[in-house]
Amino acid sequence: MKQSQDPTSKTINRREFVTGVSAGLTYGLLQPASALAALADVAVSRLLYVTNDPEQRVDIFDIAAGHKFVRSFPMGGKKVGGVCADAATGRLFISQQDADTVTAYDLMTGTVLWTANTLEAFGLDHPDRLCITIDGSALYVPMKDSHQTLILDASNGKRIKQFARPGRPHNSWSGEQGRYMYVAGRSHHTMYLADQRTHKVVKKIGPFSWPVRPFSVDREERYIYANLTYLLGFGVADVETGKISEVHHMPPFERTQHWSAHGDMPHGDHPFSHGIAVRPGAKEVWYLDDLWGYLYVFDTSKSGLNPTFKGQVELFDEIDQPWSRDFGNRWVAFSLDGKYCYPSDGTVVDAEAGKKTSMWISPSEKLIEVELKGDTVNRVSGQMGGVYDRAV
Repeated sequence: MKQSQDPTSKTINRREFVTGVSAGLTYGLLQPASALAALADVAVSRLLYVTNDPEQRVDIFDIAAGHKFVRSFPMGGKKVGGVCADAATGRLFISQQDADTVTAYDLMTGTVLWTANTLEAFGLDHPDRLCITIDGSALYVPMKDSHQTLILDASNGKRIKQFARPGRPHNSWSGEQGRYMYVAGRSHHTMYLADQRTHKVVKKIGPFSWPVRPFSVDREERYIYANLTYLLGFGVADVETGKISEVHHMPPFERTQHWSAHGDMPHGDHPFSHGIAVRPGAKEVWYLDDLWGYLYVFDTSKSGLNPTFKGQVELFDEIDQPWSRDFGNRWVAFSLDGKYCYPSDGTVVDAEAGKKTSMWISPSEKLIEVELKGDTVNRVSGQMGGVYDRAV
């Protein structure tokens, strides 16, 4: 990982954190008088919260300052299942697979607000990629080894209810219109949709041709775009009608002719494609070729159900060399404005230019952007795309 300075954990209060970021300085460099002066003229800050499994911490980067490291704070556990945030309450939520916990943190200080041990409290293990309803009231937690979706009160971690979700529930998504919560199983071909208010499963879409892996939903909640375990490409589903189509896409011959550049596939069940997201502010779907190290871009402006190939971003540096597998993480996430793409190996991709930048962050699949004005959180991103404003 390339980084200008080594992140270290510090305990700070809300004012110190906001002042340090707005002034473009790491905590500890401002005196109280200058701190108050900086707060008086604070602008919008854009911070990337990146979970760092090996170091058991959350690393924070200033997007506007070239993804400069700001600070970090510790997190319990070392195998994050998922991360999400609520703008209205200023809370960050992290599930830990190894510790069977879901924890709420204060976004500004990193303070632990509550922790729920899902195995001890509910008899459910392996909490995975959680999401929060758009009103910030409930967390949906796929419990992979218990074949259930657990729904927790986001204010205190108490159980609201749960429902059966067969096929090792793995990934979830909060619909940006507030209609549905989407839950997929990594060993199951059908998507489950629950009402965000009643928490009842109201629709099932599928079966897809293969089990559903990472997936993303467009802002209008019209289409689901999903990696399918053994599909070179991705599946598409019409949320209203349930109609399913598939996009098949082969990597370029100039890459595949170098068989030594064929990468291994670190994820369970060895999916060919792993990582997909709808790019905010654009009629595009990006997905990651887990074998050959490409980000493929598809245009949805003419047809959401049948996207067309638009271009690609090479994540490898040389056409005949394997894409680096040092971290074994493969994902697609975006900044709130859709300008940057994060494919989880620490690379920062300029999505407008369609190429890698020289900027780096901590390698991670689980990251979100938090947009601040002063000490108020305006918006947060989802971990597979999506933009979520403050609920009113």
